[in-house]
Amino acid sequence: MSDQVQADAGSGGVALGAKEPLTTLEASGLSLAGLAPTMAMALGTAFAASEAGGAVPLSYLLGFIGSFALGFVIIKFARRYVASGVAFNYVRAAFGTRAGFTAGWIYAAAWMFGVAVNSAIASNSLVAVFALHHENVSWLAFFVPMIVICAGINYIGIRPSVRAQVILELGSMVTLAGVMSYVVARGGLHGATFAPFNPSHSIKGWGGIGFGLIFGFSGFVGFEGAAALGRETRNPRRSIPRAILYSLLGAGVFYIFVTYALAIGYGVTNGHVWAADATPLNTISNQYAGPVWAQIIDVMVAISGFSGAMGIVTLASRIYYDMGKSGVGATKLVRIHSRFRTPTRLILVICGIALGSGVLVGELTTPATIVGFIGTATTLGDIIVYVAICVAALRDFNRPSWRADETMLQRWLNCIVPVVALGLLGFAFYSSVIPVPAFPYNLAPYVVIVVGVIGLAVYQRAIKKVPAEALVFGETTSGLV
Repeated sequence: MSDQVQADAGSGGVALGAKEPLTTLEASGLSLAGLAPTMAMALGTAFAASEAGGAVPLSYLLGFIGSFALGFVIIKFARRYVASGVAFNYVRAAFGTRAGFTAGWIYAAAWMFGVAVNSAIASNSLVAVFALHHENVSWLAFFVPMIVICAGINYIGIRPSVRAQVILELGSMVTLAGVMSYVVARGGLHGATFAPFNPSHSIKGWGGIGFGLIFGFSGFVGFEGAAALGRETRNPRRSIPRAILYSLLGAGVFYIFVTYALAIGYGVTNGHVWAADATPLNTISNQYAGPVWAQIIDVMVAISGFSGAMGIVTLASRIYYDMGKSGVGATKLVRIHSRFRTPTRLILVICGIALGSGVLVGELTTPATIVGFIGTATTLGDIIVYVAICVAALRDFNRPSWRADETMLQRWLNCIVPVVALGLLGFAFYSSVIPVPAFPYNLAPYVVIVVGVIGLAVYQRAIKKVPAEALVFGETTSGLV
């Protein structure tokens, strides 16, 4: 099959994407934005420390290994099916259009509402910085402009968007890594040792390590974002897997290093102190590098959150585009701008929903609820879709057409690796719903179910207008119809 992406015409024969295809580095910007590594380090580590204690780095190391199992599945799919729908295409290939659409619908919806979550996190970080200078600023003063800017940059083209994502994410990661390097160089509280990787420092032993694994895994959610740029990247069968792999490797090393620095910064025996700290990056930066650097890190967290929101708009719009282009999604919104070559209608709808839902939830409750409630629902949705992708891999990877040119080792990996990923995902999902969280977080699974039911209703309505042959999955030289 050819490695070149076919012209992907939307309305008026205009192709999706920049006139010149994206490079591997540009495509990796979407995976980095989906990960939002600096923001992830600001959110999950204290929760992980509540049970994993000073051994949080071990939880993130195991999360890194498990995420590689899922990465194996995503990368193999990305090499075979060049498109933008990600879950829609992968699940569709194994189980048909109805299953693929349901997975794609939940996946895209999770990311769409994630725009509000990331923007709320970024806004809260900036509010905290201003509060240190005795300035009382509403979170909406940051939240609304962020959503508008996300819409604007995505509207005018894919290249400005992904380049901004690369620059902003790498800048925030380098800044945080530099401060954490200083913490390690100073030896932390009791010296730089391998103690944080010893499970004996977990508050609840291996059970605590398993609890921390939930957050270790959730930090890697979004690494597959580059796969949504299959129609817009040069040599996608080579560039997309590399972009995903580079982002996954970079985030893994970054997470393990930062959690290690935090562990020795607090002291491996002080996991309870870490767990009680709502702003661990600020605390450790302030303690070892000073208040100026602590404030800079808060700004970097905001930048990472904003970059993530920008990338999520790109990701969600491409997934909805692929489904609509197949005739089973928001078909009326699948229009490519004649000048900017972007799905502008989808971008505006996604940002409008993110803005409306964010303001509604944030003002009726608190901005933190946006992060907690919507964030929990979107994470559960992502986990369910990842499970569907792994099950699809067990079926699709073992087709005779796949196995013909593979070695015995590759065939074994096709069976074993998806099962490893399923085990990790199953544990993460179970730990997210059992024991049942407090209200309103206990409603998150039901929100995912409602979104899925709405998707099925949209599908049933759409197929009445689509010829049966259009719903049949088939391969072309670019990987998909």
